[in-house]
Amino acid sequence: MNSNIAFPGRGPASRIVALLTLCASTGVPAADTGPLSFSESRWEELVVVGSLLPRPAREVGSAVTVLGAHDIEIRQVNLGADLLRVVPGLSVNRSGPEGNVTQVRVRGAEGNHTLVLIDGIEANDPGISSEFNFADLLTYDVGRIEVLRGPQSALYGSDALGGVIRIESTTPASGLHAHGEVEGGSFGTRQLGASVGGAGARVSGLLSASRYTTDGISASAIDPEKDGFDTTTVHARLGVEPTPWLDARLVLRQTDSDVDNDRQDFDFPPTATEGLIVDANSSTEARRRYGLLEVNAELLDGAWLQRAAVGYTDTRSDGYTDAVRSNGTRGERRKFEYQSTLRLDRGTLSHAITAAVQRELLDFENLSAAFPGANQKQNDAQTSVIGEYALGLGAAASLSLSLRHDRNDRFDDATTVRATGSYLFERSGTRLHASFGEGITNPTFTELFGFDPGSFVGNPDLAPERSRSVDLGVEQALLDGRALVDVTLFKADLEDEIVTLFDFTTFVATAANQRGRSDRRGAELTARARLTGAWSVYASYTYLDASDPDGRREVRRPSHSGSVNLHYALGDGRGNVNLGAVFNGRQQDSEFISATPASRVTLGAYTLLNLAASYDVSDTLQVFVRGENLLDENYTEVFGYRSPGIAGYLGVRFQLTR
Repeated sequence: MNSNIAFPGRGPASRIVALLTLCASTGVPAADTGPLSFSESRWEELVVVGSLLPRPAREVGSAVTVLGAHDIEIRQVNLGADLLRVVPGLSVNRSGPEGNVTQVRVRGAEGNHTLVLIDGIEANDPGISSEFNFADLLTYDVGRIEVLRGPQSALYGSDALGGVIRIESTTPASGLHAHGEVEGGSFGTRQLGASVGGAGARVSGLLSASRYTTDGISASAIDPEKDGFDTTTVHARLGVEPTPWLDARLVLRQTDSDVDNDRQDFDFPPTATEGLIVDANSSTEARRRYGLLEVNAELLDGAWLQRAAVGYTDTRSDGYTDAVRSNGTRGERRKFEYQSTLRLDRGTLSHAITAAVQRELLDFENLSAAFPGANQKQNDAQTSVIGEYALGLGAAASLSLSLRHDRNDRFDDATTVRATGSYLFERSGTRLHASFGEGITNPTFTELFGFDPGSFVGNPDLAPERSRSVDLGVEQALLDGRALVDVTLFKADLEDEIVTLFDFTTFVATAANQRGRSDRRGAELTARARLTGAWSVYASYTYLDASDPDGRREVRRPSHSGSVNLHYALGDGRGNVNLGAVFNGRQQDSEFISATPASRVTLGAYTLLNLAASYDVSDTLQVFVRGENLLDENYTEVFGYRSPGIAGYLGVRFQLTR
């Protein structure tokens, strides 16, 4: 996880990557060593996810949070979902121990309303409700995370109804570099990571591999058997620049994981443990493969930009009971894209007009050993046309308008729009930003066709979910630019929300569009500050009110959540100490116990206190230590599932440069 990375190439994509790299550590820097104030550095930082072209943060009207290389490195967490807990507007829920299903919701939307991009590849899994399972996302090769909040379907299509999370791998540095780390600690946890990469005048490359294993804890509060987890990720990227105006990029990634599962007791007739988590001799094996081939051309002295790309996602998941496969899914996405941008500058005005076309092919397969009739293959295809106009009014103001039209084989044509604006008052250090967006999420293959006639039956008459949202924010620089505070208010509505209906007579569930409108509204606060040359602080807070059409609160969305991170750089930057606290307020969840009159339960609030420290013993060797849940909180993120208690870890990293 190097924060001093660079990319020396001269092509269009490499220049963008180089600028991103230079800004990657501005999130919570160890010391103010640059010529710009912290606020100015933040406003000039390039953001990729907020537009069809990378734009400086001061021009992005939507609410965006960036976790750069430094943010990631000082926290030292192994799992990507734990990094995202500090981002305002996000709700993270894991079903028990590490490795179990982990969902991330944006501003009260559902988990499958969050679009995840890994090095530009759409990573949502067509085989598991078009959702990305964050359980096995390791941070070893992650160099940057951008989170774009609010409906973004005009840019990204279906699955971006709540927001977009863009994950970028570590950028290869100039020369040849080798990196490795070994870590061990509580619950029989071990992590190994190794990478080699480098960059020259025309070629750059990175190959990394990481493996994470843990004996874990029991997900059940009743049965003590531990539920283990292991996952391995191999990631490769190659960039070539045959000319200064042409470059190409290839990305390949594979993740394999195996997790032990407990089960929820739905036995009939009901038992004393009905609705609770009990031990089971079951496990889930998953394999996910991703690929991207991208070509960029910069013509007419940079005024005309061309991009062509082919993306590929191939997933499989198999469930085992008593070492025999009982069920499984297969998912495949093939995506073809072409994008053309014309940039015109006239005095203080700058114009960027972008047109793009996309073709997406989806395939799904369901496998069931117990119900051969549930075995099925389904597919879908969609063609989309996208347009975006971005206007810059000098260095202070910017506007953008995006429009997308989707023609889907299964559903009615859909058109979505997005508009953003930003204005920076440089003298006062105040930036106003606002956005309006529409979102759409198509029903998943599971919701349409089911997966097990004994437990879940599909509904082929489902309509897509739709959302509209508006947000307004103020970003203010304080303390002579050493501090930056952002307050954003948002309001969204969701129509035709797809919910699960459970029949307690037959114990069979199905999906249906909910009548009425689901409302989400709230406020997000982010504050970053350099207290001195050695001390810095990051804090976030979210207030969220998410309710169904009947007025009931949506489950697993706390009204109040937040985080505080205090960072100290010691020994002229050779060491780091980071104290972080994550607060999650009370939230409701569903329970399935027929003996109780209610169908909801309130999960208690909790605070997780974490401490991470590292020290560079030499230019090539670093030692680090980390403590998690230092208050030993006994907390629950999903009803019935236990979560880990206090834990400690110790490790070493090395880096060789040539």
